[in-house]
Amino acid sequence: MWKVISYVGELTVWPVLEINLAKLKQNTTVINQQIESLGGSMFAVTKVVGGNVQVAQALLSAGAAGLADSRLQNIRKLRQGGITAPIMLLRSPALSEIEQVIQLVDISLNSEPEVLTALNREAERQGKKHQVLLMVDLGDGREGVAPASLPDLVRYTKQLSYLSIYGIGTNLACLSGAKPTSENMQQLVDLYQPYKEEVPYLSGCNSSGLHLVFTQQWPDTLRLINHWRIGESLFFGWDILTKEPLPQCFQDVCLLHAEVIEAHQSRAVVALGLEETGCGQVRPVDPRFSIYGVSSDHLVVKVKAGVETRVGQIISFALDYQSLLAAAGSAYVEVQLVL
Repeated sequence: MWKVISYVGELTVWPVLEINLAKLKQNTTVINQQIESLGGSMFAVTKVVGGNVQVAQALLSAGAAGLADSRLQNIRKLRQGGITAPIMLLRSPALSEIEQVIQLVDISLNSEPEVLTALNREAERQGKKHQVLLMVDLGDGREGVAPASLPDLVRYTKQLSYLSIYGIGTNLACLSGAKPTSENMQQLVDLYQPYKEEVPYLSGCNSSGLHLVFTQQWPDTLRLINHWRIGESLFFGWDILTKEPLPQCFQDVCLLHAEVIEAHQSRAVVALGLEETGCGQVRPVDPRFSIYGVSSDHLVVKVKAGVETRVGQIISFALDYQSLLAAAGSAYVEVQLVL
């Protein structure tokens, strides 16, 4: 028998993305406590669920010091939903977004002098002080200046009277696969040393940094890293580099449920496809099923011998980060929250 799922709100149509807020809070509490034990604070990343307000409230109630998102549309949704906690924009503002950034965002990631100048000008116009996290590239290649250029960037930013330097940061394990190591984290600490008295935060890690912590590779010399931007590990409860479960964390915070539309002896066709899962991968929770193939509108599962399937049956799928990102933002998926 398939379990009955208890939802907030009424079910309208499959597929349904189920987000278990109790399990999400557990993961957030565990990870946040670990970060706090290292002297750090955590901003929880909401982009993977499209800036869902109730999810954001759950993350904050479980200990997140603030939120982070890469899309201004999501941040506007959070603000309109009553979120007053600090919010960080996770990518450099486009010049076309400057006015909205100053209106909605407390902190933005930056490495371009032209963008910093535009932010300063708009902050003056709005009568606000805007905080910036200056990014340095330690090998991932996604954003940030070269280490040798950081002093010039800091000097330039300090001349802009309506900006304050919130911190210095880096990003790893996103674009090129460059992973955090105790060596490159130490390089970041060394770059921060000249500014530690005037720049409050060193934002050294996303979820990938937890690998060093939970494998006992986080030396005390990294104690100056005091700000973390965590997303994937909150929603999946795993070490994102190895996909191994983190202690006391749930891996099934998010599940995707979809309906069987054709049932055959050895396979079943499910009303789910790349329109809902994007470039990510899904995996049937029930081991009696396995993925045979997927097209834009159909997902076909192989069915073990002796297992009966029927039209209208609901099959549940575990997700990866990319498929969750796609499903949460898909117009064809209903998001339902389990309390």
